Amino acid sequence: MVKVSIIIPVYNMEEYLKQCLDSVLAQTLKEIEVICVDDGSTDSSPRILDEYAAGWKNVTVIHKENGGVVSARRAGEAVASGEYIGYVDSDDWVDERMYECLYTYAVNSGADMVTSGYFQEGNYVSELFDGVEPGLYEDDFIGVLRDCAIYSMCKKAAGIRGSLCCKLISGKLLEKVKIPDDISMSEDKLQVLSCILECRSVLVLKEAYYHYRINPKSATHVGNPSYLLCVDKVYQYFRKLYEHPNFTARMRTQAELYMMELILAGINTRLGFETRNLLWFDPSWLDRIPEGSRIVFYGGGEAEEKYRKQLMARGTHIYVGRVDFEYERYCGESMGIESPLRLDPAGYDYIVITIKNPGKASCIRKRLEEAGIEARKILWFEQRELFWKYAEAEGLLGGET
Repeated sequence: MVKVSIIIPVYNMEEYLKQCLDSVLAQTLKEIEVICVDDGSTDSSPRILDEYAAGWKNVTVIHKENGGVVSARRAGEAVASGEYIGYVDSDDWVDERMYECLYTYAVNSGADMVTSGYFQEGNYVSELFDGVEPGLYEDDFIGVLRDCAIYSMCKKAAGIRGSLCCKLISGKLLEKVKIPDDISMSEDKLQVLSCILECRSVLVLKEAYYHYRINPKSATHVGNPSYLLCVDKVYQYFRKLYEHPNFTARMRTQAELYMMELILAGINTRLGFETRNLLWFDPSWLDRIPEGSRIVFYGGGEAEEKYRKQLMARGTHIYVGRVDFEYERYCGESMGIESPLRLDPAGYDYIVITIKNPGKASCIRKRLEEAGIEARKILWFEQRELFWKYAEAEGLLGGET
């Protein structure tokens, strides 16, 4: 008996594909089938898939014309025989106990869906979880979950995180949910939300097993001049969901805020504008630092670049340099980056941590203090998405239990 079918859509991922497949095939749960859907790849991915299929009896490969991730997943679902279905993106990897744990939780709780956290792997590793309290949501409590499925309004954060890949879903439930093939954005979010509308119960875990790779070559990191057309398809799907008997007024408010988030993402990065991240960081952080202060930035990514541009444009503060505990990763850049341990205490007034994730920023603050840097000199500024400020002013954040 197949307990879990794992569906892996593949499109030109030769660089990461073997790591992905090896992690899935190393699962401690042995009653699994692995369905790899080659979505018209033009690199060596099809050959790699066929090699694995020849060596593993529980690996099936489907070759099809390119049609997008939704159609690829549907092709996998059509042949899946597992009681539950999980999804893995071909540039990611999973812990070896992931599906044993999720399946055990699903069977013991009777949940139609189990949702867990994941590790975001990029310049640094972040552990991300759903924004709702862990536990089993069923009967009257499933309505509570639906009201914060898109956002946890009190936390100004995601409710149930959109990724399908950190979830295990009943095959019978998925038979009721069909996302249109032409949706190429937020398809995971829409499918998860649709499942929550249809299901009887959801188990939320505060455990993480999935490793999501921040891949600069992926579709989410490449400029798309047709981005707004893709956003419109998401909006039209939401409008159909508005008619669902389980879709609540609070969910509609959150859906509209989510559409604003997508539009802002387009302006910042996704449309491919030369001026990137225009509305990503609120420059008012500079108002909270005395003019004339000498500032060192912690971090070397896009966030630091935006902070530096804002500082230079204002012209009221003095830029000293950049530091990072992992400074060696940035060697060769035109603007150097040093270890915080080499800072001259007399050479600066403040270190500004240019990391958006509050958990990671807190860890960096602790490390800086352990390195002997005065706590009063270490600054971090919360940078919420722009629409939250206006949603709060409109009174849209109240009423959540």
